[in-house]
Amino acid sequence: MTYRQEVRAAVIAELGSPPRRVELPDVPAGVTIEAVALNPLDLAVGSGRFYGGHPELPYPPGCEAAGRTEDGTPVYLFGAGRGSARPGFLAERVAVPEELQLPIPEGVEPALAAAAGIAGVAGWVPVAWKAKVTPDDRVLVLGASGVVGLVALQAAKLLGAATVVAAGRDVGRLERARELGADEVVALDGIAAAFGEEGFTVCIDPLWGEPLAGALASAARRARIVHVGQSAGPEAPLRSADVRSKELTIQGHSNFALSKEEGARAYLELLGHLLAGSIVIDVETYDLDHVEEAWARQQEGGGKKIVVTL
Repeated sequence: MTYRQEVRAAVIAELGSPPRRVELPDVPAGVTIEAVALNPLDLAVGSGRFYGGHPELPYPPGCEAAGRTEDGTPVYLFGAGRGSARPGFLAERVAVPEELQLPIPEGVEPALAAAAGIAGVAGWVPVAWKAKVTPDDRVLVLGASGVVGLVALQAAKLLGAATVVAAGRDVGRLERARELGADEVVALDGIAAAFGEEGFTVCIDPLWGEPLAGALASAARRARIVHVGQSAGPEAPLRSADVRSKELTIQGHSNFALSKEEGARAYLELLGHLLAGSIVIDVETYDLDHVEEAWARQQEGGGKKIVVTL
């Protein structure tokens, strides 16, 4: 096994602290990392709030990355607990087993390749695979100012939905949703007026909590709800009458529940749409010397995907 001395990296040395630049000695040869996307999961693990625990301290965070193998093949990297149970990808070079390496087309910008993964797939699969949106659908996207919501609304438009309404706590933060094709943007208390008596037939829900409970009053009969995240809270006070009388279908989605083959197919499908320009992910990059700034920016949230480049 060959080694490269003094590989640049960023590690979390103490729970609750941001990752900081270091140099790691004696790193095994492997994939050269070019870009690492930051996610809410990285923050939860790094703060000690993740139910699955954290890697042994100190550790490089980063659950997904883009890079090149030793023979120059561009790859996307994700899985096997990297960044959550085991050291992540936020280092110049990482030993990665072949089964975690998904080859991607030559020429894809590394920052985009990294950004397309966790959040992108979480926006694409619920719309295209689970709700199976058609031109007959009226789609509500909750939390539409975030990356997942923005991908979901674009996916619904791409699949021909009759109407796509983007909803969020702050209408001012939904302007990008309008630019990306939302037919209407509304505050959470404006959902009923947006859909009128017909109601929505599909809801993509990254929020849970009170926002989803309130939205179900505007659901059409037999509407499909795909639940993606719990940004508004881990519990939702759903009314039995809304669920039973309308015969609603509520289905969960987790990227981690996808098989290796399903995850690869979903990622490559979305990447194809990104390369064609039919779906857009706004990316904000920081180099490794500014990793603490990137971490703080991820904590702020928003509609841009935060990526650290190496």
